[in-house]
Amino acid sequence: MTTVKPILSSFPYTNPSSPPRHSRISNQRKRTRVLVACSSNDTGSSPQNPEGDEKTQDLLAKIAHLQAQKVRLTDYLDERSAYLTQFAEEANTEFDAIAEDTLKGLDQAEERVGFWFR
Repeated sequence: MTTVKPILSSFPYTNPSSPPRHSRISNQRKRTRVLVACSSNDTGSSPQNPEGDEKTQDLLAKIAHLQAQKVRLTDYLDERSAYLTQFAEEANTEFDAIAEDTLKGLDQAEERVGFWFR
């Protein structure tokens, strides 16, 4: 059985034997080319490991491991972000309370000082 995988190329096809074209004409004719990679899985071909290619399996295992680490790291960062957000909100609340207490103290001091100078 033959499998076909399309591979998109962002580079325009250029023929080294053809002379360069005018830029207006070449811009109109630029198109994305599709390259096709084929592989044959005929039974008559060389014997293969039933589990697949070892390098491919190792790469897939590494990819799975990296994805698992990425998920754990993302979860950790989300947790830390939530903690820091909560910490900042609590700090803002505490600063607001300190500011209110300070303003009350200043108002009381102003009343006492104003009482002496009336």
